[in-house]
Amino acid sequence: MLQIVLVGILVVACNVFIQALSTLYFLKIFIPQFKRWRTKNELLTAFAMLVFLIMFFTLLHGGQCTLWAAVYYLNPQISSLSSFSESIYFSLITFTTIGYGDVVIDSEWRILAGLEAINGIMLVGWSTAMVFAFLQVIYKNGNHPHLHFGDDK
Repeated sequence: MLQIVLVGILVVACNVFIQALSTLYFLKIFIPQFKRWRTKNELLTAFAMLVFLIMFFTLLHGGQCTLWAAVYYLNPQISSLSSFSESIYFSLITFTTIGYGDVVIDSEWRILAGLEAINGIMLVGWSTAMVFAFLQVIYKNGNHPHLHFGDDK
């Protein structure tokens, strides 16, 4: 069991590192770019960058799921996942905590799936916070009445 927990902690650490780099990219490059790219059509710019940000984090989480899937697939002790696509499917439903139950891994490795679920919910929450931070930047920098919903005191 210790080996399983150590494998899980290693993958969690890799995913947190990837997420941290993405967050730094977001804070150091993405938000300042938005402030520079603002034009007369600020709402359209904000919308386009918001769509880009959502796609960026979706792809990021897809990559993180793929890392988990590789760990499952390349582990010779996990025989219940017969293909890499099945490993990706299992990883996606575990990372997002959907957990249909139609595909499960061997009982002694199920703790790894629990660690992936905890990792996934934390990382998706982290990304949600980044999207919310971007929405706050839009709100604070908006010069249009339709971007403001209350008094700025």
